[in-house]
Amino acid sequence: MVKSAVATGTIFSVDVDNREYWLTAKHILTGAEHPPYGTFTEKSITLSMLDPGVNSGGEAMRWIAEHFSVIDPGKDIDIVILAPATPIMTTPSTVKVTTEGPNELTYTLGGDCEFLGFPFGPWRATFQGRAFWLPFVKHCTVSAETDDKMLFLDGLNNKGFSGGPVLYQSGPQQRIVGVISSYIAQPEKVIAATPVPSPNDPGKVVMQPKEPSEFVNVNSGFFVAYDISLAVDAIRKNPIGALRRPN
Repeated sequence: MVKSAVATGTIFSVDVDNREYWLTAKHILTGAEHPPYGTFTEKSITLSMLDPGVNSGGEAMRWIAEHFSVIDPGKDIDIVILAPATPIMTTPSTVKVTTEGPNELTYTLGGDCEFLGFPFGPWRATFQGRAFWLPFVKHCTVSAETDDKMLFLDGLNNKGFSGGPVLYQSGPQQRIVGVISSYIAQPEKVIAATPVPSPNDPGKVVMQPKEPSEFVNVNSGFFVAYDISLAVDAIRKNPIGALRRPN
């Protein structure tokens, strides 16, 4: 879980070419609520990240300020790449990222996937006597992909998942395939109603619907993520992530 000066969302780490990077949605930094997302021009930023581990005796969330150099992968791509000066994670990320290549596993249309994030804050779990704050996990299906590498996913994405990873496959074959942007809204009619006496029981009042009077935007059940290869390509053009020491 991550907080900027303007928004709260999800952040996750990846290792590319033995360097550590952190990815989130660009709009978490800019505050943009819908596309176009433009560019992020600042070269560095300090963000507050939730410490996932807490002692078994305490339940308060602890926030850690981390300073990053920023890589913007391109105009209107809702991903931002963050490079710490030194590794934040004690061990490299074990989940691989999908990149193009003849031997690389990729996703298929209609394929099942999962996404992680913090729509209601974190939830608390205990392992081996230690308590941890964990993200929520939801299910989705790969619905479509555009030529500019936007993924359309069939799943109910709530606010707070923005910036989180989309995962495909499981076990050693699991790959991060995308970075969550936002859900797609669609207009629905609002039907007003007025109280009237019940025709069956005059002592009671029922609501009498009127004709639809206006529209509101609701979650369509589809959401957008940006292909992880957009981030990997930008990283390899500007490899400034914290270099890990060989074991």
